Amino acid sequence: MNIKHELHYTTMAGLGISRIRADLEPFQSELTEEFYQSFAGLKDDMSTVPVYAKYAHLFSEEAMKEIAAKLDEGDESEDTRWLRYLRSFTTLGYMDNLVKELTDRAVTMEAQAEVELDGRRIPYRGVQIELMNEPDRDRRRRLFEAKLVQTEVINTTLRQRMESIHDLAARVGYKNYRDLCSSLKGVDYRALEEQLEEFLGRTERLYTDTMEELIHSRINVPLSEAWSWDIPYVFKGEEFDRFFAKDRLVDSFTSTLKGMGLEPDRQDNIHLDLEERPKKSPRAFCAPVKVPDDIRLVIMPVGGWKDFETFFHEGGHAWHFANTDGRLPAEYRYLGDNSVTESFAFLLASLTSDRLWLQRVLKMDQPDGFIRFAMANKLMFLRRYAAKLTYEIKLHNSRVSHEFAEVYRTCLQRALKFRHTEKHYLEDVDDAFYCAEYLRAWILDAQLREALTDELGEDWFANGRTGARLKELWSYGQKFKAEELVKTVGFVDLDPDPLIREIERALTG
Repeated sequence: MNIKHELHYTTMAGLGISRIRADLEPFQSELTEEFYQSFAGLKDDMSTVPVYAKYAHLFSEEAMKEIAAKLDEGDESEDTRWLRYLRSFTTLGYMDNLVKELTDRAVTMEAQAEVELDGRRIPYRGVQIELMNEPDRDRRRRLFEAKLVQTEVINTTLRQRMESIHDLAARVGYKNYRDLCSSLKGVDYRALEEQLEEFLGRTERLYTDTMEELIHSRINVPLSEAWSWDIPYVFKGEEFDRFFAKDRLVDSFTSTLKGMGLEPDRQDNIHLDLEERPKKSPRAFCAPVKVPDDIRLVIMPVGGWKDFETFFHEGGHAWHFANTDGRLPAEYRYLGDNSVTESFAFLLASLTSDRLWLQRVLKMDQPDGFIRFAMANKLMFLRRYAAKLTYEIKLHNSRVSHEFAEVYRTCLQRALKFRHTEKHYLEDVDDAFYCAEYLRAWILDAQLREALTDELGEDWFANGRTGARLKELWSYGQKFKAEELVKTVGFVDLDPDPLIREIERALTG
């Protein structure tokens, strides 16, 4: 890709902040619609190029200058957070715009790729489900290795894209991509990494002992000899399937909302997409096409406990966006700190491993075994994302190279203790340090739940006043950062202690 050529923009006279603000929402809606169509399996390719072309003025050098000038002249007494969010959107969008062809190519390759094993062709996106359902360890290995053939092909495009993003960070005036994301989002990734290093140390023995026992009982190998392709099967949890029946998924969610005093039957701005399609992404997602009027909740049900956790997670996003105050500026409805919406997603997802909820809603009389199983999975993901943060800090501190493949493998294996391939070093990276937003959201979620428990009792999910409390928090969209929101429920700052206490109770009780 010719970055120098792409960096040339024609100056548009009279662009102005008002035009940028007016076009923010239609751009977000049209782009999200395109992502929805592709990842929902409704089309074979993804084409964001026309959307970016239509709204190219949002991501021009002039737009960035306009916003910077407006920030420079800002009054200290004036709330300029919307401008800061707009600066982040325009700058990151400027970079996304210049790599849009590479983005489309990578996503299209992933959607169209197939893996061949024993004469059978399997969609690339469906391999994770196949691994989860495959009891034969040797076949899991062969399936995973067959998938890696396609991964290496996709990596060529992903590396081009990452190289371009790293180059662009310097061209727009930042030392590197890490510095750009930290400055725009106001998050100190080094400080967060230090906080997570302490978390890793405090949970190391508990994690190792728990996973050693679990993996040995499921696949009869030591933790150190297990591979990442074993993990989906280890955490399938088919012995719990009778409680997490596919046909109970939606009803359990809506009955829970009703117990909180909410009215899901009247929430007609949320549209469920539960249809099974061959090329539909197995990774559930929420597509806020127009906040709060058109929110799409997408999942491909396969049965089991993970379906419930995932559906509740995405339902948390959907209900947050659907209950955002439509009178808020678009910057607070679409932009801001994504840790906030992720915390609301985790808040509802956490119910699927809550003792009282399991007993009352799913009629699970003896939930201890499942809670321990689910919490082991959660701890694994927390440690995985802590490792990803360390890796991405290194990756985004300089230019990408093949050497980072080994850095990726080392970081993941150090935290998780089982074996990883180095070939996911690009596929396993989301833009703009989204891993940090997940980590901050997990911390905020535990604090929110502790506050709800103190205020409304351990069965807060069945308290009719909970809905009103959540709707108040949801109504702000993402105007407030996680560090601000946590203060509204009685905490001084983001603190992982409630999260660690929850894990210790579940795994040592």
